[in-house]
Amino acid sequence: MDESTPISISKPISAKSIKISRKAIIIAVIVVLILVIVAYTLTFILPRGEYQRNADGSIIDGTYHENPSLDGISWWEFLLSPFMVLSPTVEGSEIVYVIVLLMLVIGAVFAVLDECGILIYLIESLSFRFKKRKYLLLFIISFAFMFLGSAVGMFEELIPLIPIVVMLSYAMGWDAFVGLGISILAGCCGFATGVVNPFSVGVAQTIGGIPLFSGIELRILSFILAYIIVAGFIYFYAKRIDKSPQSSAVFSLDLERKKEFSFNLDAFNRDEKKDKALRWFGIWMSFIVVCSLVAIFWHALASYIMYITVIVYIISGLGASMLCGIKGKRLLKLLGKGSLTLFPAVAMILVASGVRYIVDEGDIIDTILFMSINSIKQQNTNVAVLLIFAVIFIFEIFVPSGSAKAFLIMPIIFDICSLSGVHPQVAVLAFTFADGFSNMILPTNGGLLLILGLTTVNYPKWFKWSFAIQISLLALSVGILMLAQNVVYA
Repeated sequence: MDESTPISISKPISAKSIKISRKAIIIAVIVVLILVIVAYTLTFILPRGEYQRNADGSIIDGTYHENPSLDGISWWEFLLSPFMVLSPTVEGSEIVYVIVLLMLVIGAVFAVLDECGILIYLIESLSFRFKKRKYLLLFIISFAFMFLGSAVGMFEELIPLIPIVVMLSYAMGWDAFVGLGISILAGCCGFATGVVNPFSVGVAQTIGGIPLFSGIELRILSFILAYIIVAGFIYFYAKRIDKSPQSSAVFSLDLERKKEFSFNLDAFNRDEKKDKALRWFGIWMSFIVVCSLVAIFWHALASYIMYITVIVYIISGLGASMLCGIKGKRLLKLLGKGSLTLFPAVAMILVASGVRYIVDEGDIIDTILFMSINSIKQQNTNVAVLLIFAVIFIFEIFVPSGSAKAFLIMPIIFDICSLSGVHPQVAVLAFTFADGFSNMILPTNGGLLLILGLTTVNYPKWFKWSFAIQISLLALSVGILMLAQNVVYA
């Protein structure tokens, strides 16, 4: 298909855009189960130990000591770890609840939006507008997602938009990989460059007593270079799919999903009722962005962004559906049916969360941190920078939350900086790079697993497809860190 080929949807259908891929879920759960078993095995190999902590939970450097008398984790806690993470006394349980709630809301709202044809209408509209400039749309969407990740720290908040972008990718003649690339891949890269990301850069600089969002020049440079890498990678891949659709690793699976669509843009007609519904939906989605921008300066709002996302998504979705005439019992029935479609993904998220629970309750998370920190102290400055990056990346497996990870390990990292000659701003860069880029590769990230489960792409295929760009972004991270330490902050 060339860039000017007419494409659209010629008949009203239920898009099934939120259809869960059970195969992708099963493969993801298997991958995570392996990590769960590895984590449990480590509780028998590594000594139990702990740091002394401040009132805010941050670790006091130099206070680690082995303590064999610690209880550790029992076999039944290991087996029930996917459920134990839901206990209110378990650190991080709140974010698990929010992600699960967001999943159910996404399923419910998308079922209704599909039924009234709003999503299909949105895809038709965009396809019609960009039918002769579809690569321009590719660049625009990828930039928009990178901006949202970098400027307002969005990741989980972007999940409701992913199925729409994947559908748009189908309409443009591409595959699910392109849709994922211009949405979540771009969003993660933006989050990692963290120009004014309040959840990574903001928290880390506050802990280190560094002026808020200072050192922005290098992060802007990182943003520009990351955008060139991401957009270029996806552009050339999309070109390849245009020439040879069968070369896609998900060609047959996408073909099954596309059977519910008929592409013929000449049949597109404006619908005033759906235009109003889309405006309503768009205004409320914009409200989430505005709240995230405000959270940069009003930090008390930052911890409520996920809750705001859930509430706003309900309001926007239900309001748009009612404008299209879906109300009462029919609306409630669709909401319930939509929620049920994502229940298989709930198990996946709970199992992934069990990894953190096992190492935490097994009393080895401080031991892992102590061993990691000791290895940094013994190295020269440049090696220390790279090890800081590696330690933070590894700890993403056990502590997915960027803010929680910052409070856990950044006080020690800043202490090491004063001993090893690593500039604190470089440590902040290492933190935001490692925390952000890990979101799109580690299978313990519940958000990533959920996103893949909503598409035809399973985790192994995602890993293989994105490997080249992961290596490129790793090289970019190392290059920027070396530039920062040896030139900018020398």
